[in-house]
Parts: sequence; structure tokens; C-alpha cells
Amino acid sequence: LAQGSRGWAVEARDSRGSLQRERHLPLLGAMLPISRVQVGRDWMEIFTVLVWATVILIMFLAKLKATQDVLIAVILGTIMVIVNADSMFSKFRFYKIYLVLRRSLKKDCFGAASLGAACLLWHALAPEAWTPGVALHLGSFGAWVAYDVQTSPVVSCGLWAGGRNQMTKIQLGLRIAAQSAGLLLSFAAFGLYYSFRFPGEGPFRHLLGLESICGAVVAFAASVVRIRSCDAAFAEKAARREAGAEAKTD
Repeated sequence: LAQGSRGWAVEARDSRGSLQRERHLPLLGAMLPISRVQVGRDWMEIFTVLVWATVILIMFLAKLKATQDVLIAVILGTIMVIVNADSMFSKFRFYKIYLVLRRSLKKDCFGAASLGAACLLWHALAPEAWTPGVALHLGSFGAWVAYDVQTSPVVSCGLWAGGRNQMTKIQLGLRIAAQSAGLLLSFAAFGLYYSFRFPGEGPFRHLLGLESICGAVVAFAASVVRIRSCDAAFAEKAARREAGAEAKTD
């Protein structure tokens, strides 16, 4: 065993008598220092950021009008209800029905919000046009026919009135609530934007009018006719299957 400034070495002779030498690094030089300093959260910095964010929020809200305050409260309240829907509905009897329809209700809610936002954007580009209000209802009927998504209470009421065993009153109420939440969120957000862009002007002067009501009536009637034709076709197919099954058994 030989030790030097560059390390230490082990010398030994093998079975043939030749000298073998293994060199190693110094133990102290190879060891890394272990630090006991732990990286923690800077709570003072977090507290400072929260204080400044609160001050900026208070200054922003202080400059808002009463209508804008209401719109912000409606947006935050709607988002809170959508996020906490499971815990809010868990105490009601229809909670099991809600669990079954939860995915469909989410599609209805986001579909209604998307369709409403698209029609409102069209209304923002053409404020004097009455077509966005009509497209809001006719588009909901088209969304149900093409994607099987109910984005309007008008279409849901038409399906419930014209269909057979399509949905119960509780299911209809849940769908209307989901659709209303999506539409309310899009309308409130657009109203808040419009109040900053064009203060003092009504954002829904031409969107909600006689033409929009006519579009809602057409969408309701089309939903009733469509669901009745679908039910009739389904009943005819079921009758053919029963007749074919009876013919095979005979």
C-alpha cells in the first residue's frame, strides 16, 4: 500500500508473479460537501404580492359602475356554480340523475356558451343586424341535429313536448339549468365588454327582438317535428324487427 499526494495505490503480485498496481483518488477529495440549508418558500414575498393584487383589484372595482359590478358578480357566481356543481347537488334527491347526465350537461353548458359567444361576436361586428338573434336559436337546432348537443332551452322544451319518453321533468330542468348557465356566462361577459367599449349603449338592442322571438318559435316547432319523425321511424323499425322475429319462430 503506497500513499501519495495524488491518492493512494495498492500493489500486489498475481499468480504469475507480475506486479499489479491499482490507483485510487483521495477519499477526502472525492467526497462532496453536504449542505443542510433547505430551500423554503418566501412567505413575505407571497404576502406582498397578495397585498398589491388586492389593492389593484379594489382600485379597479372602485372605478366600475353599478351595472359592471353586477355583471362581474354574475360571471364569478356562474363560474362558482359550474365548478362546484357536484358538491351543491349532492344534497338533493336528483343527484343520481345528475351523475348520469353529468357529461351531457357539461356538453350542453359549454355548447351553449360557445354558440352564444359566436352569435354575440357576430352582433359586435354588426350591431344593427337582427340575424345574430335568429341564428342563436336556429343554430341551437342545427347543433342538436348535427352533434346531438342541446344548447338552448327552446330546443330542449321542444324535444320534451314532442318526443315520447325522451326525458323526464327533472332531466329537462337539469338541461335547462346547464344551458342557462352557459348562455348567462357568455351574455354577461359580452355585456361587460360592451360596457367598456361603448359606455351608455345597450348591448342587446337588436339581438333580443321580435326577429329573435320568431327564430325561437321556428326552432321549437322544428324540434317538435323532428323528434316526432324520429320516434315514428324508430317505432316502425321496432315493429319490423318484431314481425321478423315472429316469422322466424313460426
